[in-house]
Amino acid sequence: MKTLFTAVLLLGTSFALAQAPQRPLLPLNTYALPDYHAVEVSEAFTMPAGMAFDSVAAVDMNAAGHLIVLHRGTQPFLEFDTDGNLLRAFGPEGMFSRSHGLRIAPDGSMWVTDVGAHFVRKFSADGETLLTLGTPGEAGEWNEATNSHLFNQPNETALDSKGNLYVVSGHGVAEPKVLKFSPTGEFIKQWGGKGAGPGQFFAAHAIQIDASDKLYIADRENFRIEIFDTEGNYLNEWTFNAMVCGLYLHNGFMYMTSGFDGEWAKIDMMGNLLGSLGSPGMGNGQFGEAHYLVLDKADNVYISDVVNRRVQKYQKD
Repeated sequence: MKTLFTAVLLLGTSFALAQAPQRPLLPLNTYALPDYHAVEVSEAFTMPAGMAFDSVAAVDMNAAGHLIVLHRGTQPFLEFDTDGNLLRAFGPEGMFSRSHGLRIAPDGSMWVTDVGAHFVRKFSADGETLLTLGTPGEAGEWNEATNSHLFNQPNETALDSKGNLYVVSGHGVAEPKVLKFSPTGEFIKQWGGKGAGPGQFFAAHAIQIDASDKLYIADRENFRIEIFDTEGNYLNEWTFNAMVCGLYLHNGFMYMTSGFDGEWAKIDMMGNLLGSLGSPGMGNGQFGEAHYLVLDKADNVYISDVVNRRVQKYQKD
């Protein structure tokens, strides 16, 4: 066990972060969400002495109800049981430039994006590479007419009911797009572009798909969630007064994070804010960047914080 864990010590890892907005940080205009309290990292997670999270890009739950953490340590994946005990650190060393999004499929496979090296990879539940989309280290456009099969800063992925894969891309200056692929990785279509109009994005940062195959896409700096069908037709949007960074559908509600604005919130499926918690900072319950999030079966909330290098747990009382 000692050999397994020493590989993920907080040593020698690149610390490339998103650029904080050049404006005052904005609180979401809503009530404080009741019945939750923030849990100190040392209480929420048990790890070997000398081990810590590196920059935590994303979190998701596997079928066993275990938390899978994607961080920028030497071994990219960490698995915790329901009591917060580290079960294993695993995955290929040195593969990622700037790992970003994590999606666990119903079969246990894991889809991971890299905004630094511009690729999307499918892994087995044990971290073995199954499929790669894009060319690692090369940024560009996906254009079947010119035989160009490149991404530019892919952020996150999601799967529809037929197993089709959707990739939201364009993290910073890159052209923001949604790309759709078959379950085996064949390109189907894409849509989007830079702007603030319907069907456009400033940054297509996160994606969720509901049981009726509606796509909910976080348009981060445009402060909104845009809703599409699987053909890319714009249906609606929900607007807010702060960033929309990460999204997670759970038990009939949407949960979101607000990135550098430092909160997480619960939203009904009409787009109404029901409450939020958190603030910018480094203390317990605060965020350097509230990135992606996930909820467990007990409605506890786990939020990846890239800047504060941790997973912040909010426990349901």
